[in-house]
Amino acid sequence: WYSAGPIITLNGRITANEYLNILNDEILTMTSILLPNIAIFQDDNAPIYTAKKVQSWFEEHRNIIKHL
Repeated sequence: WYSAGPIITLNGRITANEYLNILNDEILTMTSILLPNIAIFQDDNAPIYTAKKVQSWFEEHRNIIKHL
């Protein structure tokens, strides 16, 4: 059992491309340090999270991040 990772604060609304930048720059780094085997990532199905490019990103990284 692991605890939640650090909080990443956002100001205002973001686009799917900005969200992908966060996933690449922050989440991949955090998971490789804190959870080297596999991380579990949960979202609330807001439109930004269900964008095809975001879903594709999670599919490409499914070996290191389990997306709920």
